[in-house]
Amino acid sequence: METFHRAVCFYVAARRTKKRKYKQHARKIRKQIHKWKEAGIPNVVYYCFFLDADDAALRGKHDEADGYYKEAIQFVARSGYLHHAALFNEMYSDYLFRERNDKDEANYLREEAIRYYEDWGAHGKVDKLLKESSFIQ
Repeated sequence: METFHRAVCFYVAARRTKKRKYKQHARKIRKQIHKWKEAGIPNVVYYCFFLDADDAALRGKHDEADGYYKEAIQFVARSGYLHHAALFNEMYSDYLFRERNDKDEANYLREEAIRYYEDWGAHGKVDKLLKESSFIQ
């Protein structure tokens, strides 16, 4: 799981800074996680959906990114992984707001993230997102 979260951080850094070194690190980790999936490790399937979404977003393939983000969110929500449902909604919201200027959908997904974080018991994170959400409106 730590490997996955490193990849998420690298993708965020790559999108925000446009620095190649972050993109390279993120893609290297993504490739490794795909190898784990191909080897039959079932717990990494949704990691692949999410990292594929981040990679598509980084390449400017917005429709492809949207599909992967939605697939990843649906998979974790149905599987009961509240922490990842929260994180994926939050990250997709951030992407839509920053990259696509889709404030309505970004706000909806931010609310979903808050709901999942609340259900998971991450009250500090909920408070932080509520304070940040006032700037998005």
